[in-house]
Amino acid sequence: MGRVADLSSRVRPPQVLLAVGAVLLVAGVAAPLGEGGPAARAWLLTAAVAAGAVSARASGAGLRGTRETLAATAVVLAAVGLDDGGPLLGGSPWGPALLALVLAGVARLQPRPVAWPLGAWVVGQLAAVRALADVLPGVPRTSALLAVAVAGLTVVLGARRTLARIALVTTVPWWVLGVAGGIGIAWTGDGSASGASAALTVAAAAGLLVVRLEPAVSTLLGPPRAVPVLAGLVSGAAVAGVLSGGPGSEVAAGYAGVLLAAAAAAVLDGWRRGLLLPVALVAGTTLLVCALVQLTAAAAWRELALLLLLTAVPAVAVARWRREDRPAAVPTAVGCTAAAVLLGIPAGLVGSTAAAGLLTALYVAALAGSTGMAAGTRRPATAVGAVAAAAALALLLAGGTWPQLATALAVQGAATWAWALVLGRRSAPEAAPGRAIGAAWLVLAAWVTAAEAGGTVLEAYTLPAAAGLLLTAGPELARGASWPAWGPGLLVAAAPSTVLSVVQPGVERPLLVLAVAAGAMVGGAAAGIRTPLLVGAGTAVALAAGLAVTSLPLPLAGALLAGVGLLALGARRELRPVGGFAARVADMR
Repeated sequence: MGRVADLSSRVRPPQVLLAVGAVLLVAGVAAPLGEGGPAARAWLLTAAVAAGAVSARASGAGLRGTRETLAATAVVLAAVGLDDGGPLLGGSPWGPALLALVLAGVARLQPRPVAWPLGAWVVGQLAAVRALADVLPGVPRTSALLAVAVAGLTVVLGARRTLARIALVTTVPWWVLGVAGGIGIAWTGDGSASGASAALTVAAAAGLLVVRLEPAVSTLLGPPRAVPVLAGLVSGAAVAGVLSGGPGSEVAAGYAGVLLAAAAAAVLDGWRRGLLLPVALVAGTTLLVCALVQLTAAAAWRELALLLLLTAVPAVAVARWRREDRPAAVPTAVGCTAAAVLLGIPAGLVGSTAAAGLLTALYVAALAGSTGMAAGTRRPATAVGAVAAAAALALLLAGGTWPQLATALAVQGAATWAWALVLGRRSAPEAAPGRAIGAAWLVLAAWVTAAEAGGTVLEAYTLPAAAGLLLTAGPELARGASWPAWGPGLLVAAAPSTVLSVVQPGVERPLLVLAVAAGAMVGGAAAGIRTPLLVGAGTAVALAAGLAVTSLPLPLAGALLAGVGLLALGARRELRPVGGFAARVADMR
């Protein structure tokens, strides 16, 4: 009820009288038209002229409602007077076209009434609809549709708010039909027709982009980026259709899209960047995607690899010179290059082993490029690099080239561990997982190497695992609590060898285990680190007890000698303290 009250409060009695009077006037004047003939039409046109003249007098007297009502009445009477008895949309276009020109001229002489330009636009569209019935399909019809659309956009730019909005809404169907036809001909027509349709489509997109700057209709065009994105999409699709003649032209089209997007991102600034950058990015992306789809459908792997390599070049330049764009440029460069390398295999440009090496190098490059990025922006680069690394390992596994697989694992593991070490200095959350992954890859590399060499010694597998655990701890070995950092690695290194020394006959392994245990005790005591001291001592005691149980005389002699030596060394250090030897075990970390 509130809305009805608000609406009725805006309506005044004079307005009601004017509206009813205009309807009755049109009905009364147009009634003789049923009799037909030129005389009836002349009568209507005379009445229209009279209504227009009175509207001009009312405008001079400041009667706004009266001038608009009489101007609208004049337009309706003139339009009805053009009726030749045929269908509304199927008659001759010349009468409506002439009337549209007359109304446009009157609008120039009487600029205040909105009915004159609005009538000219509506009657002009009627003339265009009638003319389209005689236009041949293809480029002529598309040109006519886009011409009407461009004319409507021009009206929007120079009209008042009400007329601009009406013109925009009525132009949309023309624009949509024209753009759809233009893109279709750009893809299916011959050379000249395709180029002409693409040019007209780009012009229509540019016109819509200019209209986006008109404040009177900006609210009707959606979010600020909607029109630029639409303009870029239709322009890119039309140009891609023109350049779809073969693999060579498709590579050129895709690379043109890449250069367009890169140049716009590098050059545009201020308000032009906000308006034109989305257009360039969407148009360039559309060109690139269309080229990629066509090359893939044609199985043109060589050309597709070339296009991807060319795409990576601007991304590398952006990553080098624009630090703020690195989070997007680095994964783009790595991803495109990696895809080009993989496509080089079916194209016969590179073998699988060489491709794996290149992909591993790209992984290292991705890690190196991500170290300079801000926290929270490294994930895309590392993710794309990880995909390249996984592809490299998959190629080597499929080919069964175990030495190359071990090398790739070692390079990837070392790069990952070093990358995590650098990030750890900045307290990045990726540091600890990165150290673990890098260490695991190094362990796998050692295991693959041992298996390929036919190694059967237990330590060939336990010692790399122990080293991997120590590498996972990383800086915590020097600054953290000793047991979480040192304990797992030392236990993995000592326990299997100690057990095997006891249960398996032999002399060399027990002696080596005792020597290493003694070294761990001495090194831990000297460095003031408790865990190596305790693990070394526990290993020696466990080995000695085990050997005593199994009654192996020679190793027992070795244990006795090692024990006497350690006792002597401990006594000497107690008499002459050096470094950390004077510290109590409880004081060690």
